[in-house]
Amino acid sequence: MENILNAKRKEATVFTKNFNQNIRKNFNQEYIAEEDKDVEEFRSHFILRLEDNIFDKNGNVIWNIQAQSYIQEDYPDSVNSYLWRNAKEGMIPGVAELIKGKVYITTGISVAPIGYIKSTNGWIIQDTGSSVEDAEVSLELLEKATGEKVRGHIKAIIISHTHHDHFGGTETFLKYEKEPEKIPIYAPIGYEKSMTNDNLSTGIAMARRVQYQAGVFLPRDDKGYVSMGLSNTPYIPGRISSVFPNELIEQDKTLELDGIEVDFILTPDTETEAHMVTYFRNYHTLYLADDAVGTIHNTYTMRGAQVRDANYWGEVLYKLYLDYGEEVEVIFAGHGIPLWKTEERPEKLKRFLLDNAAAYKFTSDQALLLANKGYTLNEIGNAIEIPESISRTWYTRAHYGNYTFNARGAYQRYLGFYDGNPVHLLPLPEKELAEKFIEYVGSFEKVLEYAKRDYESGEYQWVATVTNHLVFANPQNLEARYLCADALEQLGYQAESALWRNAYLSAAIELRNPGINKKRKFNAMANKDYIAYVSSGLLLDHLGINFDGYRAETEAVADANIAPAEYLNGNLQFALQIYEDNSFEHKLETHIVNIYKGTIFHWKEEENSSIDEGKNPVVKTTRDGVYRLAAKQYQENKELFYSKRLDILEWIDKYVVDFSAYTNFNLIEPICLS
Repeated sequence: MENILNAKRKEATVFTKNFNQNIRKNFNQEYIAEEDKDVEEFRSHFILRLEDNIFDKNGNVIWNIQAQSYIQEDYPDSVNSYLWRNAKEGMIPGVAELIKGKVYITTGISVAPIGYIKSTNGWIIQDTGSSVEDAEVSLELLEKATGEKVRGHIKAIIISHTHHDHFGGTETFLKYEKEPEKIPIYAPIGYEKSMTNDNLSTGIAMARRVQYQAGVFLPRDDKGYVSMGLSNTPYIPGRISSVFPNELIEQDKTLELDGIEVDFILTPDTETEAHMVTYFRNYHTLYLADDAVGTIHNTYTMRGAQVRDANYWGEVLYKLYLDYGEEVEVIFAGHGIPLWKTEERPEKLKRFLLDNAAAYKFTSDQALLLANKGYTLNEIGNAIEIPESISRTWYTRAHYGNYTFNARGAYQRYLGFYDGNPVHLLPLPEKELAEKFIEYVGSFEKVLEYAKRDYESGEYQWVATVTNHLVFANPQNLEARYLCADALEQLGYQAESALWRNAYLSAAIELRNPGINKKRKFNAMANKDYIAYVSSGLLLDHLGINFDGYRAETEAVADANIAPAEYLNGNLQFALQIYEDNSFEHKLETHIVNIYKGTIFHWKEEENSSIDEGKNPVVKTTRDGVYRLAAKQYQENKELFYSKRLDILEWIDKYVVDFSAYTNFNLIEPICLS
């Protein structure tokens, strides 16, 4: 039956149905049986299972498991069968006892599990969940399940890395303590810089791309969102707590935390720049954080981040295999399900570590092998072959990350985005390329006619590619938008990676509903959440990113009356004194800021250094003031500043970009579309 172009969601086509049914017919039963056995073993360790919604004191649903009850149904034709299995396995919320009476996790409450390790006089917390609200729910459930008093008895907190689903609930675990400032909070060295790079420098761009990756606005059904590939945690709206670690681990070491010996193993440049795993020696329990998560992870993530070192990532896991493989009895991680060594399967955990090590290192090695044969970045993504023994082992399947993405990430890490072809030194903008493409083919209508034909043949990637050219050439053409959306939708139904599915289906919604993205509000990764975690110097770096230096320089050259006289002379420099609050009594630090040819430089002065106000005008502010200046909020917060030279701040503010107008920029169509 011919496809009807309109704004409605479509059923799986015969090609998609056959694709997903063939996956089920060809399941490798050995891998499926292993998966089922591991899931059932996990279920057997639960001491409290959640099967109903959770309500707040006012009777409002804050954790809605019923909203995803459709995931318990049989395999639908609109979801990749491997991904559907993964989605169903993610619906196991509650409290699990990993080591009897000693180690527990709450799972399915926050995106990442929260670990509770019994110490001599209290508890050690391993990662703290996404927000203060879901950490509170986790605490209540743990105390209910164990009958133990945890609140008021925290002896240490360990934060593995700088993603908020692992640190956002920290405040909750401190607020019940008599002396919360004395609780050690351990985190890996480089935490601050990693936090900034992952959340602040490109926070607006990442937040927009996260909407696609996470399927934020997809309907919750079998034609929409089914999983993130990591877990199916019902979302608890909440606040990310602002608590900075007070004990940074600078090198691998063993520390005794209230009677428990803990090995801290740094694994930087894996999931984040600052990352570490921990081994609780007393209980032979290894926490892998996000270095092995029941699926292959991203070494290059769709939301955008620095490419991670897959070769090193594999080596990290191999070293853990060598160091702990014989003695470890339980492994749990930042996502996925825990695993145990048993009499029936004594090699289970060793194999788990080794399999994950191979999954990362193999992909990197083979990508570079292809690169050395002359394959380009995109060719490598299509050419790389992953053996079934890696790609179908259940905990290294591509439910979250993707092997082709990781292969291209390896190429980019070593060789960059340029493929050596001079034609690609400065590729044409997409809109211009699209218009020329149509001109060469003959007409818009002819391309659309061919695309309709190929859709009926099941060539969805090709149809999505050519119709996206049409959308970029003429974003108002509804037929092109609808056909591109229909093709992307079928690709989403077939995708094994939850992130790919979410991206395909999110783009389809925006194509079918022009301008819908401009009407939405999405605050994930909002820069304000992270101010407490970053230094004033990094906030000044943020100012430099947001400062339109080209406009500032060219307008100053064109009109000498626009800029401060010092700027025109090439020596606009001032002392930025940062105070605890706007009473300006307790000075914390001083930075010298130099703005030269549209570029903001800065350095931190020694603590007791004197300032020559004739050479360097003084601007007094707070750390919040620095952020407000960088975020185009100076005019509304002038009380945070004091200076005899406020004209300098007024001039800077004129060229700071207000990114609130860009938070939902276009992705699947030209950015100029209003």
